[in-house]
Amino acid sequence: MGNAPKPPAVPHEVIQILEETEPNHWEKCGWDLEILESKPNSNVVVFATERFQELPDYKRYKFRFHEEFWQVMDGDINGSFHCDYAITDDHRVSPKVSWSCFKIKEVQTATKYDWIQPTVHVDWDPVTGRQVVYVFGLPPKVHRILLKRIPGPEERRRNPFCWHAAFSRIILELYDTAFWMLRNLVREHEKARSDENHKPKEKNFPLLHDIARHLFHYNETIEVAEHTLKALTEEQAHWRREDAVTVQRNIDTCIKTFQDIKREEKRAHSLKTRSKSLNDRHQNEINLAFNLVSQGFGRDARTDSNMMKTVAVVSMVYLPGTFVSGLFGTNFFSFQADPPNTWITSDKFWIYWLVTIPLTLLTMFVWAIWHWREVYPRWFKRAIHGNPNKSDDDDAKDSPPGGNNTFREKTESFLSIQRVATAFGLRQVQRQETV
Repeated sequence: MGNAPKPPAVPHEVIQILEETEPNHWEKCGWDLEILESKPNSNVVVFATERFQELPDYKRYKFRFHEEFWQVMDGDINGSFHCDYAITDDHRVSPKVSWSCFKIKEVQTATKYDWIQPTVHVDWDPVTGRQVVYVFGLPPKVHRILLKRIPGPEERRRNPFCWHAAFSRIILELYDTAFWMLRNLVREHEKARSDENHKPKEKNFPLLHDIARHLFHYNETIEVAEHTLKALTEEQAHWRREDAVTVQRNIDTCIKTFQDIKREEKRAHSLKTRSKSLNDRHQNEINLAFNLVSQGFGRDARTDSNMMKTVAVVSMVYLPGTFVSGLFGTNFFSFQADPPNTWITSDKFWIYWLVTIPLTLLTMFVWAIWHWREVYPRWFKRAIHGNPNKSDDDDAKDSPPGGNNTFREKTESFLSIQRVATAFGLRQVQRQETV
């Protein structure tokens, strides 16, 4: 996935046209799509790589298809399916043109990946049974595999959806391969935890989130693929209703093709479920790594706290000595040798206490304001708006005759019981909401 410019697209490397010369025997017959006009009765398969749009004749080739199909050729879409019907002279309703498109992300590493958009376009003549099939974006290594898995000529002549069934089987194998490539990336990080040299702090969280992004894309594309396969099966049921006579004559082929696509639909659903499980595993790995790192930071914080406590204890040990040495190191004291061992204290020693005591009190006052800064507003609010204590005379006036303070005590008790009941009810509600 470098930034080096790509060489110009060579037509014979981008397009390969194969003709069915014998039943299930395909031979190359060139790369120019104009060849199709010279073979009006042959079954033809056109394989085109993802560089088909780079050809000089791309716009001319583009007009060979319905306008609705242009979006599939030019756009970056997750999936698509469509079927156009034709009414023959004998009033048969048959699927003349149909296509199915898928999107697959192949991830080699967390930072190296490729997108492919395999598409099959089937042009089927309901009268002669001739098929012109275009396959876009399929890896060249599976071209021959697709030709080996398509049904025989007689089944293809009677049912164009045989191509879609064979194509979807190849596509689901590519989806399965893409899933295991992602699974290996997730498993690699899971196994790293059991490594003795593994350190949680060295976890590459951007890399983990890149893998999560790939998992999100896989979940999205496999879900669209499942919906595309459902549309395929529904379209076959629709054809059976619209042209019941023809389908009934070929009921064996129709049922087999229907069941083949249903099998791949179930396979897509299984892959979707497994991808969701893999995504949950990866999210669990991210959460675990984050928690381990947080625990490491917590241990470091506790270590730092213990170190600060040690420093504080050591400071307390040396603080008295520091105070004494600082005090007697001032000019207020003097130890003279004449007369011997005589202490002389300055008569200005009171200046030391005059400065030290107010400064100490001011320091403690500033610290108290900062330490209890959230408490003071509540104190002031309570002092301004709170009810002052009533005197005994006021209590007697407010209390009912003969009740003294009994009425107030019963009221406070009743309110306390109500508060307890309300709290108990709230806990019940919280339990129900949590469940």
